[in-house]
Amino acid sequence: MNLRLLHRRLAVFMGLAGLVAFAGGAGFEPLSAILAAIALTTALFWHPDPELSHRMERIWLPLATLLVIRALVHVFVTQDDVVIPVVDLLLLLMTAEALRSLDAPNDIRLYALSFALVLAATAYRPGIIFLIAFVTYVVLATLALMVGHLRRRAEAHKIRDVPLGKGLIWTTGALSGVILMVATLVFVTFPRVSQGWAGRGETLASSIAGFADEISLGQFGSTILANPEIVLRVEFPEGVPEDVPALHWRGRSYDRFDGVRWTRSGRVPPSSAPSAWYRERWGGTVIEQKIFAAPLDVRILFALHPAIGIDSDSGIQPLFDNTGDYVYWGSGAPAYTAFSRSNPPPPDSLRAAERGYTPADRFFLQTPSSLDPRIAALADSLTAGLETRYDKAVAIQRWLQNFTYTRDLPATARETTLEHFLFERQAGHCEYFSSAMAIMLRTLGIQTRNVNGFLGGDWSQFGDYLVVTQNSAHSWVEVWFPNYGWVTFDPTPAGAASTDQLAAWFWPGQLVFDGLQHRWKKWVLDYGADDQNGLLSQWSDFFQRRDMQEAASSTEPRSGPNLFGVTLILVLLAAGLYWARRGGAARPPETHAYLALRHSCARAGLAITPGLTPLALVARVRIERAAAGRAAERVVDLYLRARYGHEALGESDLREMTEALGAARKLLRVRG
Repeated sequence: MNLRLLHRRLAVFMGLAGLVAFAGGAGFEPLSAILAAIALTTALFWHPDPELSHRMERIWLPLATLLVIRALVHVFVTQDDVVIPVVDLLLLLMTAEALRSLDAPNDIRLYALSFALVLAATAYRPGIIFLIAFVTYVVLATLALMVGHLRRRAEAHKIRDVPLGKGLIWTTGALSGVILMVATLVFVTFPRVSQGWAGRGETLASSIAGFADEISLGQFGSTILANPEIVLRVEFPEGVPEDVPALHWRGRSYDRFDGVRWTRSGRVPPSSAPSAWYRERWGGTVIEQKIFAAPLDVRILFALHPAIGIDSDSGIQPLFDNTGDYVYWGSGAPAYTAFSRSNPPPPDSLRAAERGYTPADRFFLQTPSSLDPRIAALADSLTAGLETRYDKAVAIQRWLQNFTYTRDLPATARETTLEHFLFERQAGHCEYFSSAMAIMLRTLGIQTRNVNGFLGGDWSQFGDYLVVTQNSAHSWVEVWFPNYGWVTFDPTPAGAASTDQLAAWFWPGQLVFDGLQHRWKKWVLDYGADDQNGLLSQWSDFFQRRDMQEAASSTEPRSGPNLFGVTLILVLLAAGLYWARRGGAARPPETHAYLALRHSCARAGLAITPGLTPLALVARVRIERAAAGRAAERVVDLYLRARYGHEALGESDLREMTEALGAARKLLRVRG
């Protein structure tokens, strides 16, 4: 087997694995990634001669100089992220080394460049693709180091071809598995000195509904497209709540409407209900939600309404603002635990909530100055004869739910108005429904606000958590009830949630992949001191419970060590020693006899080097132990016939070989 070619291909595959690892962490500029992948793939099959390789260096050097200048500009002029320019330089250098002649002694440089690429990926928050590429890289590196060592030893002894059995390749590859298991054990048990590192490369996500400082109804002439990008992963430690599709993941509220846009007023006085109202006057149990969110274009924390508390599980700091929205400080993807009440107050309690504190009317009863008077008249007609704000809200909600939900936007700018939605089109997306209900209730003197967030989600059986995508972006209304606070009303027709859950054909596979990605982020990227202590405590509790169960099942007190465990350890040690002494696999009798002859020669004082061939061994025996020469020659002759002549030795041949070996051993011990 050509060791030089095999070694170069393994080193090139290491470079490709490093390329994929970095792409899994930070992505690439498409041009540089494609060119590098093409060049490395070419290096697997084509290698220039030394002269052409030398001429190609005249091309690599100017290109590398330009990339160095580019990196310096990023550092000192634009003060931009320098990692990508440096990685482009690494790719160029690795390509240049991979496309050199096979005679070039550049294996160390190829190792270093590919490892630098993998190391650069760790500056970001690499995902599950990085894990796969990293494991592949470790296996390839183990094989490349072994083959590289054999190549150098073979070249030192002027050996051209070395037979490499499949067993050696598989055994060396399995060694990398042992290395990874030990590394995993060290990672889990090594004391954590820091946690919550945000890293680089967080990609901001923006929902189709929008969570900026304003949202607009003025879009027209197109269709809201599906977007299966995942924005929330929610675990329920205390059990999954009922009716998951109806869960409203509250995000941001808006108080001012100008007829087209909802915005947040700059100086809103405190308008959130005291947390005691939600704790004491709302029904149901407390729902615990462990939420792993993607970073959006604004710093919002999502939770079920009403949230009575949020604890940070990462490097963020939650903040409860005047309007009752949760925001946060800090960088990176937010991970936190939210606690919410499961059920709103019963209808009778809300019907009785007519007097008490209400938030500022100029913010939550505001209507556009150009509001069509037909809207107020419609609200009056729908609530005629109703006395309580709860019954009025329910009446308007039910009336709007008879409209049609559609993702198709209005055809013209004139058709984007609220009055056109109510009196002509009577179809639209969720923001039209929430805007209409909020404004009609305001004309009746009932404080409302528009709220954006997400509705429902898809349950991942693989990961045992709720997946919320940008398809679930939704808008609804919160109505103020004195002594109870803001209560959710959703006027969008039933079934809109399932319409929003449009996804690509690969969606089931995406859920499985996301389950792996979620575990990787939770147990590797965000693995900190608290996680480590909890894991070690679980192990300790498991062994303590096992010891208690064994003690309870025994009528006599335990004494001495666990005999089964000690026996198992001794058996494993004995098996390992036996395997090591035998070289890991059973040898044929002719090979065993030949190796025994070499060992006897070495003990007799003959200079037996690793590269000494069988015929050279016989010649040395004839010179230094002439009496043993004939017997040694017979052993070697039978060995060569079986080993390289592929001749099956019979019982008489093996018996003759054993007798010759015994005679050679006896005569080798005689000096003179």
